[in-house]
Amino acid sequence: MRLLIDTNVILDIVFKRSGCNISMELFRKVKEIGASAYITASSVTDIFYIIRKETHDISRTYVIVGNILRLVVNLPVTEKDVRMAFEQRWKDFEDCLQYMTGKNNGMDYIITANHKDYADAKLPVLAPKAWIEMLDTTPAL
Repeated sequence: MRLLIDTNVILDIVFKRSGCNISMELFRKVKEIGASAYITASSVTDIFYIIRKETHDISRTYVIVGNILRLVVNLPVTEKDVRMAFEQRWKDFEDCLQYMTGKNNGMDYIITANHKDYADAKLPVLAPKAWIEMLDTTPAL
């Protein structure tokens, strides 16, 4: 199972925001069932920027992002992904770019705290809690 993890899920954990415990449980489940968690290369730059901006500590930022990179696989963002996202004209271009990158790389699910941003997605979009509940109620995934 291949999951594209939205930037907000990662940041919930980093900043211990509402939902961080569920997001941490998501990563425990990913490991437990042998699934693969992915983020886009553009998410890495966004995450790095936001953490550095919030912490004002470049060394700490590198440590945190290094820890994140041990949990996920990076998906390259291609010109095709960018152009396809641009043509969609979604309200949130960053989310559309993540979606197109995930779609073009065969992701099974997008995991996000903001499903409304993916209203036009053809891939299944679930909150971390919904994905965990799906696992817990579906035999032999």
